[in-house]
Amino acid sequence: MVAIPSWVNESPVNQAYYIGISTVSKYEYPYNAKDVATENALNSLAREIRVQVNSESVLSTLQVNHWVEESFASNITSTVAEDLEGYILMGSYEDENEVHVYYRLSKVEYARILAERKRVALGIAYGHYLDAERFLKEGSVPLAIERYLIGLDAMSKYLAEENPYVGEDGVEFKLDRALLKGLTEGITKFEIECMHETIEVTLSDNYTKSIKVSASHEGMYVGGVPLSYKYSRGRVPIRGLATTSGDGLATIVLNDFYPGTTHSMLEVELDVQGLVSILQPLSPLKPLVENLNSVPLLVPIELEPPKIRVVGSEKLFGKKVKNKTLIPAIKAALIEHGVDVVDKTVGDALVLRVQADTRVGGEYGDFKTAFLNATLSLKDSEGSLVMQKTLDNVKGVQTDRKRAGEDAYRKASKQILGRFIETFVDSLYQ
Repeated sequence: MVAIPSWVNESPVNQAYYIGISTVSKYEYPYNAKDVATENALNSLAREIRVQVNSESVLSTLQVNHWVEESFASNITSTVAEDLEGYILMGSYEDENEVHVYYRLSKVEYARILAERKRVALGIAYGHYLDAERFLKEGSVPLAIERYLIGLDAMSKYLAEENPYVGEDGVEFKLDRALLKGLTEGITKFEIECMHETIEVTLSDNYTKSIKVSASHEGMYVGGVPLSYKYSRGRVPIRGLATTSGDGLATIVLNDFYPGTTHSMLEVELDVQGLVSILQPLSPLKPLVENLNSVPLLVPIELEPPKIRVVGSEKLFGKKVKNKTLIPAIKAALIEHGVDVVDKTVGDALVLRVQADTRVGGEYGDFKTAFLNATLSLKDSEGSLVMQKTLDNVKGVQTDRKRAGEDAYRKASKQILGRFIETFVDSLYQ
């Protein structure tokens, strides 16, 4: 009979090693008890490493904000069994009830392994740093930002430690600080500009305006820069993306304004998410980068309301009436929908000509009917037709013909105050 090893009953104590021992019941794991015991022993080894690392003082060298200290300090202490190497199986023992497994890992050997991992990671990060510096000198700022970011990502496990590095010139410097400085300045030193101090949008433009914005970095225009923009259309905001071309310019089209909108604001800023899209979704660097941005561009948008002069005539069965009903209702509805209703002293206004008349309808007992038809023709200051709308067969009913015609005008006025004029004005903004 094989003697029971002493480590089965009493875990050995040796300050030179990390130790992981596991016992697993064969009744609980009848088919894979040894595999489970091996996994548990390595997890125990990893937990012992975590306990020791967590007990040591860890200082973040970046100190960007409280998030960095929390995120990276926890990141470097999250050792798991899959990340271990250099461990040795010291023994295994099983009887008819249980399986026992014993692993240990030399602290000196593990420190050597970690140091080698860090050396390789920092070497990779330094290579990206050199690429970033070269891209920056060439004016390829988006590529430089990408390389600074990849460099930080390559050494992200060590960002809560001191990270001195000796460069090609033999001078020692803090690699993580240099990468972060390059990333920060790469993003924050962008300037977004527009030649307009105020963007004026008018009816003559069909309430659509195409403008150019530029992105420059330390005085040099930069292509390939992702931008995001937003502005209010009147009721809801609209958002969009644009990218600068080789000349450092991007085109933004402003349109779809709601009738009655007179003021808005265009806001353009770097699309940081577009710049850092290379990062994995759960990268610990994402919250850091999201706090970086350049100064946004803010440009007021002023929309000139449509200027309309309303003229025309109203008739009852072919005869003009003095007290108009429809034209005052049209003017009131236009004003309510943001139109500047003007008189003939304004020379560049649109002219809305209203022609309305009633015709005789049928008789139903003591009641007479009349039908109103109206045409609204909108022309520009030069007399060209802009649009035309009609009101057809609006029915009025009263005990005599005149009152039936007047009733038709009242009902037509209600239609004017409703969806009719809203549709009419909407068409000006298309």
